[in-house]
Amino acid sequence: MNLVKLDIDGTLTLSYEYDQEIFGLAIGDVLGCDPVNADLNGYIDKTSSGVTEEAIRRVTGKSPTSEQFEGVKHNVMVRLERLQQQSPGAFQEVAGAGRFLEHLRNLAGIGVAIASGCWRSEALFKLSASGIHVDGIPMATSDDDKNRTSIMKHAVERARQAYDCREFERIIYMGDGPWDLQEARALGYGFIGIGPRLKGYQGGLLEHWHPDFVDLKAVMGSINSVLYIR
Repeated sequence: MNLVKLDIDGTLTLSYEYDQEIFGLAIGDVLGCDPVNADLNGYIDKTSSGVTEEAIRRVTGKSPTSEQFEGVKHNVMVRLERLQQQSPGAFQEVAGAGRFLEHLRNLAGIGVAIASGCWRSEALFKLSASGIHVDGIPMATSDDDKNRTSIMKHAVERARQAYDCREFERIIYMGDGPWDLQEARALGYGFIGIGPRLKGYQGGLLEHWHPDFVDLKAVMGSINSVLYIR
């Protein structure tokens, strides 16, 4: 059996931009300061836990207390819920993502898992609000670890248990950020880029890239190419 793992923000949901704004506001609220810059490019661990911990340390000079950490987590969820109430159209899937995911889940010999830098509550809210159903899909999040490599490994372990598979023959990760590609390569995974941030990345040397999932045949062609399925 092979495994296809997917990121969430920017890969399955169009949430990358509002997610950064919400985090910056949430951390500022909890610390009583101006909103912080939550652009993932400026942080070591590009995850909800990693950004929260590093941002609080930058502002206060100290590691976050459990109250501060949980306060940010709660504030993020409050802001996501408020955004949905005020602007439900802000929550959208990457075009074709839901259809692609359902198609993938129905294929024999391929397992599906999610590895996201979001917290689980945050991830499930954004997926549901965007109309993407993930019930039963193994998932690892920033609740498991602040480090993306560890999250990726947690997702594989959960997929092994879910599919009763001792070892996957090949693993693909589908993501939208340069760090997704870097982590996948470091772990020996195949990689397929999704979305505008990886268009033309490394001078166009990224072999498999798609703007979205609308062309299901083309996306599956990339998966088959990476997995050597004929």
